[in-house]
Amino acid sequence: MNFARLAGLIAIAIAIVTLGGFFMPGYVQAQTYTSHGGNISVEQYINEAGGVAKYVAPGKLSLAGRRVGCGKRPTILDPEFDTWAGAYTNPGFIIVNMRYMRKEHKIVQLYIYAHECGHQFRGFDEDTSDAFAIRRGVRQGWLRQKGMKEVCRFISRVPGDAEHPAGTVRCQRMIVVYNDIVKRNNRSIASKKHTKRRKNQLLLGFRN
Repeated sequence: MNFARLAGLIAIAIAIVTLGGFFMPGYVQAQTYTSHGGNISVEQYINEAGGVAKYVAPGKLSLAGRRVGCGKRPTILDPEFDTWAGAYTNPGFIIVNMRYMRKEHKIVQLYIYAHECGHQFRGFDEDTSDAFAIRRGVRQGWLRQKGMKEVCRFISRVPGDAEHPAGTVRCQRMIVVYNDIVKRNNRSIASKKHTKRRKNQLLLGFRN
């Protein structure tokens, strides 16, 4: 069985149902969570892909000029995968189609990869993986308000299906997560500044 092509067939089937039979490569779903049952090793996937897939060791992949990783999970670069990226969790590895990725904004590329990594750590739910990606982006410093606009512009193009909420809905949910993180970070920064001012005042008072 060709696992890489099977993943593509699943993606195409989703597109046909969602878009009324009109298939647009790359517009299937931003991230296709795939599972074919059983333990599919990285070696099996690469062999079944017919020599087109490439193995990238954990933490060695570069996207948008930035090194990305997902713990101990490797990445497979598969130019025949029928969407931007996907995730296998048994065992864990991520699939990336760089032909599609390179067409997207740098922040979008990082978001997609982080979303797939979210599936590895948080499971099937799309909203949970989206939230994981947003938190990672803010923490690592590559996601700001302008970047959120790019993510929403990208995801809003994607229709929903049985597994994925509509892109416009996902955008709104991610904005809520982003704004909540920013508010909490701002409160933390304000609290640290207040503590520092208070400490300086006490030191000055002591010295006087």
